[in-house]
Amino acid sequence: MLKKKITLLTCLFFLVIKGFSQDPKIIDTLQIHEQIKQFGLNEDILNFKEYFFADIVFKNDSTLFYNPNGTLYLFEIILDEIPKVSSISNSIYGGHNFRRLLFIHDDIVYSFGGQGLFNNFPGLVHFDPALKGWLENEIKNYPYDAESILNSWINGNKLMVFLSHYCDPVGGFLSDNKTSFSFGEIDLNKFEYVNHFDLKDTKYTLDYYGAYGFKKGNFMYDSDLYSLHGYYQQDDQIEYRLFDKTQGALKRTSKLDALSRVNGISYLYIKDSTIYHRDSYGKIETFIANSGTIIHSEDFFSKYKSKVSNINTYIIYTLVIMGGLLILFFRFKKKEGEFRSDISKDFIEIEEKLKQIKPTIIAKEELDVLFGISHYSYETIKTRRSLLINQLNKKGNIKVERIRKQDDKRFYEYKIS
Repeated sequence: MLKKKITLLTCLFFLVIKGFSQDPKIIDTLQIHEQIKQFGLNEDILNFKEYFFADIVFKNDSTLFYNPNGTLYLFEIILDEIPKVSSISNSIYGGHNFRRLLFIHDDIVYSFGGQGLFNNFPGLVHFDPALKGWLENEIKNYPYDAESILNSWINGNKLMVFLSHYCDPVGGFLSDNKTSFSFGEIDLNKFEYVNHFDLKDTKYTLDYYGAYGFKKGNFMYDSDLYSLHGYYQQDDQIEYRLFDKTQGALKRTSKLDALSRVNGISYLYIKDSTIYHRDSYGKIETFIANSGTIIHSEDFFSKYKSKVSNINTYIIYTLVIMGGLLILFFRFKKKEGEFRSDISKDFIEIEEKLKQIKPTIIAKEELDVLFGISHYSYETIKTRRSLLINQLNKKGNIKVERIRKQDDKRFYEYKIS
């Protein structure tokens, strides 16, 4: 059944990815395949029928590039009534660039990362038309111990990347089931790497199908904001998932689930945030990428961030809080000392005034005037009055006692003796 579906795909036009026009260009995969076979290439290496639409990128709506997964071949395909295929690369077999990220930036074709049978390639290469080959890009501040690219996507002029790292023999080995990871971005204008955070986690099989990334699919329809991924299922069906490049989230939506499956007569593509679907009768339906109910969303930003150890952050917060409390404590002690110093200066004078009027009973307001504190705020008056009374009683020359008023038990007076 799969072969029948592919045959339909190769006979009829299928999709336009980068741009939408009123007369979309036909992608006649049968014609394209026949021309590519004339170059005498190994069909098993190309795996053309199953992954052609996952291995192409569009320069515009009439020119695309085809780089078979796991190879360094590069073909330029001009779409027309009869497509024109040119082999523009002298490079042959890569061997370590399976599952690489293929993209175009400023009209240059790039391949990022890749895996082989025994090794991984964590770098970025671009195609040089003059040399007809691939050249590696030097990236400033890129981790020297990068081992593998576990997930990556383009977001504007940024290449978002989740890396695994080799264990550091100097700093000490991690346990067998742990490894180091980091998440950051590469500025494609400056070719400079900025690291956002690091983490340590259980070591999974280093591929795109593990817990850190996702399978790109048998079909991929790309725009600047989203990529739409198609996956072969049983009964000749294809399931679609939407990847939001800004949020870093892979989503399953009810709108995509309800979408009739493309079969060679119908086709589907995406531009900006709009998905276009043409059915078998030529009717075009458009809808916003995020429309419908989100059935499931895998947010890679949140997933990576949730695994970051917060111990250092807690330590910093604790130190800051403790430092703030110490500063407040010393300020309070300083003010208390100044307050006590002021009290001591006036204490002898206050004691003499009270000796002249004892024994007697006076109102609270009169006592505050004698203490010289009546002009302060209510709380300050209470604090200073209490401190002076305690000091006077402690010294023993004067006793100040708070008693209830005889005519109104709700209030207090002060007995001086």
